[in-house]
Amino acid sequence: METVLKESMAAQQRYEIAEASQIAYARRSIGELARGLGFNETTAGELAIVVTECGTNLLKHAQRGELLVRPLVDANADAQRYGIEVLCIDSGPGIADLHRCFEDGYTTAGSPGNGMGAIERLSGELDIWSAPGRGTVLRVVFWNAPRAANLPAAPLTYGVVNLPLQTETVSGDAWACHANRDEFTVLVADGLGHGPLAHVAAIEAAKALAANGDLPLDHIMDAANEALRPTRGAAVGIARMPASPAVNDMPVTFAGIGNISASVWSEASHRHLVSHAGIVGHAARRAQLFDVPYPPNALVVLHSDGLTSRWDLARYPGLAMRHPALVAAVLYRDCTRGRDDVTVFVARVSGGAP
Repeated sequence: METVLKESMAAQQRYEIAEASQIAYARRSIGELARGLGFNETTAGELAIVVTECGTNLLKHAQRGELLVRPLVDANADAQRYGIEVLCIDSGPGIADLHRCFEDGYTTAGSPGNGMGAIERLSGELDIWSAPGRGTVLRVVFWNAPRAANLPAAPLTYGVVNLPLQTETVSGDAWACHANRDEFTVLVADGLGHGPLAHVAAIEAAKALAANGDLPLDHIMDAANEALRPTRGAAVGIARMPASPAVNDMPVTFAGIGNISASVWSEASHRHLVSHAGIVGHAARRAQLFDVPYPPNALVVLHSDGLTSRWDLARYPGLAMRHPALVAAVLYRDCTRGRDDVTVFVARVSGGAP
């Protein structure tokens, strides 16, 4: 599982793609990140090809879109390895036949039709969601070293979008998570306002989880409250869920103060968890804990108030079964308010009984 506090210190990099020159800029910037993370020339070159293909597809099929990029750390590997995740997002016409679009020579735009096939061959990880009239979101991941063959895939996967208000250089939101054998805990914090002072408050909340991750949620909130006293304060939500399907009787537990929304989504139900009014660090009463059942393969979603709470995954056929990062990307694309920092965190434990 990724070591997430390091990642939470910086928001994703966002690259708007509306003309060809912006593809070149994104490719250069992402290439610099790859070199900084120890990618060899071959893998960095393959990453550059995929970034170019993603950007070209955005212009060709949707006229515009964006790339969201963040570094990854794989702490499960024998020796720590680093990765780069690229989310390619558009609101274009969507893809009618996802399977055919990966066949070399298949095209709907009069091009050679080799782009999606190249993306699939070169990427270390790939997932995609699209539907006619609903646009397309694509996730690719590259690693600077291979994963040990004897390490099983983690049953819990998650994805996140964390972006500052477009007029700011740092995000006033932060997130962090902590895992042990049985439990997975995530914290999302929204510093009051936006900009550098909000960023400081949110990061202090993230550090409180790193230092106290195995404690009860109300104790973690108490620690955050103390840590945030010198700051302007923040809204903080903390959720705990099972870390594997073997922990099959554990509910999702949530403690929230301020405008952090949390819910558990499955095809059969959509359960909201209650967050109380207040400001962590200044005007926060003792957090109350709320439990809801965790159905097999359900999504746990936390987000700051940069995202409207009126979203419904039923509008997106098949999306809930894709990688959680694609769910976060679609919610960000369609439900962002546009006047604040935004964080959307989505997690799922796979493999439970249907």
